[in-house]
Amino acid sequence: MQMQNNFKIGIYSLGLIGGSIYKSLQKAGGAELFLCTRNQETVNLLKRQGAKISDTPEILSDCDIIFVCSPISETTNSIKKIFSINQQALYVDVASLKADIVQKASEITDCRFLGSHPMAGTENSGYCAATENLFEEAVWVITPTEKTNENDVNLLKLIISLMGARPMVMDAIEHDNAVAKISHLPMLLAQSLILSAQNDNKSLTLASSGYRDMTRLALSNKIMAKDMLCLNKDNIKKALEDLVKNAQNLLNSDFFDKNIDKIISTRARLYNSSGKNNFRSNE
Repeated sequence: MQMQNNFKIGIYSLGLIGGSIYKSLQKAGGAELFLCTRNQETVNLLKRQGAKISDTPEILSDCDIIFVCSPISETTNSIKKIFSINQQALYVDVASLKADIVQKASEITDCRFLGSHPMAGTENSGYCAATENLFEEAVWVITPTEKTNENDVNLLKLIISLMGARPMVMDAIEHDNAVAKISHLPMLLAQSLILSAQNDNKSLTLASSGYRDMTRLALSNKIMAKDMLCLNKDNIKKALEDLVKNAQNLLNSDFFDKNIDKIISTRARLYNSSGKNNFRSNE
């Protein structure tokens, strides 16, 4: 599948993800890009650069596909607001939680919706943190339903590929369970590690690269972090229970001796020397 001439892509909200989608697609070329953000500084900046941008969603009225990059808790309402202006577009969200959004968005009458989640990001936020290569070699999850048109899935796969990412189709509930273990729980632990040491000046003075790397996710966008912890609480609690059980077991020297080699081996095989996930090459 190829995009037709004069294909119009809209991006609603230009934070780290929305801004990086814009920069990635601008680099790739082949489509007209229309932008909407409430941040007036970003509007003024991109207008000076010649972008088609507005602080109101009417600019998206003729778009063929619209990436809705609002915070998790605002995504469905954002789709409804834009849908009142444009009933023809394919709507794609990029939130890091899928089941709730997919269910609610799929209930909007006559709305073509497709859930997605790019597995990429940094601890930084805002348009100034966006980069044109954020999605290169990243997995980008797509969560269709039984109502989803296959052509829409193929169109999104094409656009994702143009941004250098690797599309992966997954069930929304399975996605939320998986990200609880490898994204949301690590963020919770990073925040908890900071809480545990924040009043101990000696610990903070001694903190070095290990603590720095373990706590990077404590810098995550606070709105996104709260949405993750509140809206995926059940999956995170289960993942936390498993982690506590494993940590307690590792305090037993016999268990440690029997499992440490496998732990080291699994971690060594997970990433290559450039930091890329080796497991993805086996898909």
